[in-house]
Amino acid sequence: MQIEEIIEFLETDRLSATFSPLGLKFLSLKADRGDRNIDLQHAGSEAEPDSEVKLILEETANLLKQGRHSMPLDLTDFTGFQQDVFKTVSEIEPGCITTYKGIAEIMGKPGAARAVGSAIAKNPVSYFLPTHRVLPQRGIGICRTGAGYLREKLLAHEGHDLSRLRGNYLCTRKKCCLE
Repeated sequence: MQIEEIIEFLETDRLSATFSPLGLKFLSLKADRGDRNIDLQHAGSEAEPDSEVKLILEETANLLKQGRHSMPLDLTDFTGFQQDVFKTVSEIEPGCITTYKGIAEIMGKPGAARAVGSAIAKNPVSYFLPTHRVLPQRGIGICRTGAGYLREKLLAHEGHDLSRLRGNYLCTRKKCCLE
C-alpha cells in the first residue's frame, strides 16, 4: 500500500503520536496533539524515515490491507478495567462487530455496558484499537465528523452495509456538520 492510499483513506496527511518504550501511547489524526507531529507527505518521500514513523506507516498499511496490525501499544495509563476492555476489543476479528453489552458479557460483567462504552470513548490510539467494531445497541448515529466518520469508513472498508448498522438518530456532537 502506498503512502498516498493511506493519506486518501485517513483523509489527512498529518498525524500526531506519542511513543513510550512499551509502544504507541497516543495517536491522533490531527497535528499538535501528541509529542510528535508526522507529516505523511514527507514521511513517504524521506530516504529513511525514522523507525517510529516507519512502524506507523507499515502497521497502518497492514491494518487497511488485512484488518490486523502488530503495532505495540502502551495502554498502561488506564485502569485495569479499561485495559481489559481494550484487550477484549483488540481480539474482535476483522469484519466482525459487537455491542458494548457484548463486550461486557465477554468480560463476565453483563451489567457494565455503559462502563465499556466509557472506556472505548477513551481510545488513545485511534484506529490501532478497533473500537469501530463495537457499536451501541441502537446502532451507529449518522455522523460526518471525527471518530464517527472514521468509524464509518473502517466499517465500510471491512465490508459492512452502513445503512443496516445505522440507528435512527443523528449525531449530537456540537461540531457535526449535519446539525
